[in-house]
Amino acid sequence: MKVNNVQNQLYSSQTYNTQRKNQGNKSNPSFGGALSINFWDAVARGGFAASFTLQDMTGTNFPRTWQALQRNKEITGENNYKAAAEVAIREFVTGPSMTIIPMIVLAMAKKAGGSAMDVPMENIAPFSDQMKDILEKTNFYRTDLDFVKNFPQQYSQNVKSKFYQRMFALALGEDIGKDGKNISDHAKELAKMLEQYDDAPKRGLFKQLFNKDLREKVDSTGTELKGNIIEAKDQIFEKIITKYTDVRKTGEADCTKLLKTNMNGLLDKENSITTLVKDFSNFGCDIQNVMKKQTAKNGAITDVCLRAQSFMDNFKANRVGGKFITNILMVVATGLFMMNIPKLYTLYKTNPETDAFRNKEGEVIRANK
Repeated sequence: MKVNNVQNQLYSSQTYNTQRKNQGNKSNPSFGGALSINFWDAVARGGFAASFTLQDMTGTNFPRTWQALQRNKEITGENNYKAAAEVAIREFVTGPSMTIIPMIVLAMAKKAGGSAMDVPMENIAPFSDQMKDILEKTNFYRTDLDFVKNFPQQYSQNVKSKFYQRMFALALGEDIGKDGKNISDHAKELAKMLEQYDDAPKRGLFKQLFNKDLREKVDSTGTELKGNIIEAKDQIFEKIITKYTDVRKTGEADCTKLLKTNMNGLLDKENSITTLVKDFSNFGCDIQNVMKKQTAKNGAITDVCLRAQSFMDNFKANRVGGKFITNILMVVATGLFMMNIPKLYTLYKTNPETDAFRNKEGEVIRANK
């Protein structure tokens, strides 16, 4: 079973749901397929961590724990609960920690260094170059520098919007021209949806699993709910992927490549749009926050508007350097934790899996054949 491929099936899953809805009562499956689909969609939204953990548990953790429970039962006639306990602790701590610890380190890095710390290092430089090109070639901010300084939220939002439009246009394989203005309505629509994604609330795992909608709260206490349904991040994300694949499939004969793009050669290798969309968001939100801080400072206005190259070079250097350090910290933190795991699962002085072969003095003896 290769669970991580579910990440690439969001579009297929949603298409299946749409077909079922259109069919109405014409066809009623004899099994509860909707729950299964929602479950795998929830796993897909959990990304690599959820996928790896699920594979690890079903492929190794449970089977090994079961085998330890049965160890030497043919000799003792009893279940080996001691061996099962040690194996369960070892397996269920080792696997999840390999994903949870890097996630904790990354979360701390994003908190300290900005959300672009979650963008792959090889993508930070090309993204920064595109942003620099936007700042240098667009002139919407030059008409009223006081507006930029006095309204940093609106200014930075405009910059982020242009960035999203350009990135989606490149992902769709569009020729945007030297001035970057030949952007299709499809790319603009996708950019608008991504801006909505940035501002949308998250849905909890169980709400995702059972496909429960979020509803608008009447007050901050959340004691009552209005009837208005609020779209969650994962729901908007699926709409983005569906829209993107709908556009791509009109001009792409090979359906296996619908989710893959090198963004018109901007990237050295093809990336999945399911990860690129989140990279766009993380980078765009980070640069937006930096711009808001910079433009709000007295005199710093020229650093963003009129000195785009130095501003973006500094941003790129900080994020690439921070990402490099973060990657090292992930490996070190995970390694240090792994080194101490034996202290957690060595519950007994002897190995419970060989206790059936020990004499009264605790010495291992050969089993009778």
